[in-house]
Amino acid sequence: MHRRALDHGGVPSAAGHPGHGPHWRRRFIERGLDGLCDDLRPGVPRKTTDADVERVIVKTLEETPKSATHWSTRSGLAP
Repeated sequence: MHRRALDHGGVPSAAGHPGHGPHWRRRFIERGLDGLCDDLRPGVPRKTTDADVERVIVKTLEETPKSATHWSTRSGLAP
């Protein structure tokens, strides 16, 4: 394992970035599995809701686009 991919404890850090491992480990110790989810970030709130994400996933898994055999970047998922 590459030396820079290790944090101070000898454990590979998140995404191979030095110093990120202790951050995630601390969040896990403090909050359990919920600590591994992304925290809210500053800036404009996201426009895509969880319901939108679920709709797209269900649509791509359960339907085939008109005049096509599979979904692609050109198939379109407009409501």
